[in-house]
Amino acid sequence: MGQYIYAVADTGDERTLEIGGIAEAGGNVSIICHRDIGAVVSPSPVTDYAVSRKNTMAHQTVMETVMATAPILPVKFGTVGEDSEVIREKLLADRYDELKAHLAYVADKVELGLKVLWTDPAQAYREIVAEDRQIQKLRDRLNAQKGGARKDQIRLGEMVAGALARKRDALDTRIGSFFDGLWVEHKKNPPMGDRMITHSVFLVARDREGDFDAAVNRLGESTDGQMKIKYVGPVPPNHFIELVVRW
Repeated sequence: MGQYIYAVADTGDERTLEIGGIAEAGGNVSIICHRDIGAVVSPSPVTDYAVSRKNTMAHQTVMETVMATAPILPVKFGTVGEDSEVIREKLLADRYDELKAHLAYVADKVELGLKVLWTDPAQAYREIVAEDRQIQKLRDRLNAQKGGARKDQIRLGEMVAGALARKRDALDTRIGSFFDGLWVEHKKNPPMGDRMITHSVFLVARDREGDFDAAVNRLGESTDGQMKIKYVGPVPPNHFIELVVRW
């Protein structure tokens, strides 16, 4: 029986946890250790795991449970070791110095995620038209022509898309200013769909988490209900470190 690996934890306390793992092979999650670091594992066939919601949520839940008691380094989803001793030797012992350095870096930090979306996307389009005289003129001409030429319809769509991108970029910059000085690392993900303005993740010192929370609240108060904020965390630092294990 193989062992599915979720994370490496900053603990030398080898033990079994009261939570089940990702596989249906039975058995709870446990921590197997080398010196003062441990691999978080559960019994699993040596197989490839589908990137399904069920599997990714199980992987994330185990990491979050362990993170509540010790700093962790996330391991890439779907990593399975042949057995406990191989994991102990090839991962924990052979990469001990590297893992300790990474654990020291994340020990006092948390990952926080922020998404900001337009509450009413149609309002954003109305504002774009109201603010851009060239878009207004072309729109009105096409309306007067009951649709107009196909090439002009395409041009109008391109003009609106460009204006929307500029508006999104300006708002994204303004949103980011609320968090200046509050993060150690910051990564942006591409916005998904027309509603999304910002999709960012932040690595934040644990003692600044309260300040970051307050900044999110100030951002929310500044939007006059025109934006919806989705704020998650603390979560494992998946976006800033992910261990890849090659046997």
